[in-house]
Amino acid sequence: MIFGFNSDVPVGKVVYHVQTEDRGPSNPAIDTTVYVGGRVIAKRTTSYREFLASPDFSDWELQVLVERQHQQLIEEIRTGRLAEIEEEAARSQISVQLLNPATFMVGTTAVLRVAVIQRGTGQPLEAATVHAHIETGAGHPVHLEAKTGVEGRVEMQLPMPHLGPGGANLLIQARAGDQQDEIRYSLRRRA
Repeated sequence: MIFGFNSDVPVGKVVYHVQTEDRGPSNPAIDTTVYVGGRVIAKRTTSYREFLASPDFSDWELQVLVERQHQQLIEEIRTGRLAEIEEEAARSQISVQLLNPATFMVGTTAVLRVAVIQRGTGQPLEAATVHAHIETGAGHPVHLEAKTGVEGRVEMQLPMPHLGPGGANLLIQARAGDQQDEIRYSLRRRA
């Protein structure tokens, strides 16, 4: 099954068209392309090849990844961060990935399975520093730092703060030498 999303995002007088699609298991990548007036102004591709071997990975997990990347680009457009983030991504040679984005909540604990890989080659990065940070509007942020193992992965367990009406933000950062990458998630209570 192949997933995809299309959205028009008006910002002032400009309408950005955001198209995100899964390339399928033969080319396991999520592509998001941003157009203005039919012209490509930005593109982001995220490989999910390493997820395919995981028993936790399902079509539902893939759909969550596709939708999350789509929504992240929309948010970057709305906040004016798209150009800045695209420039940063082009310079970074590493990629940090949350391997269990749809299932990391276990009771009142966030169990984050994180991978850090070399962009382009997909090689795992051993001894990369991973920092996880959960912050709510009420203060009392939760931090945890760990190093990846030989497979470029680390599992981190953080106590989940109470999610008030504003929810919380999860930031996962990775650093290897002078290279860094980060991903952000907005966490909301389920209705």
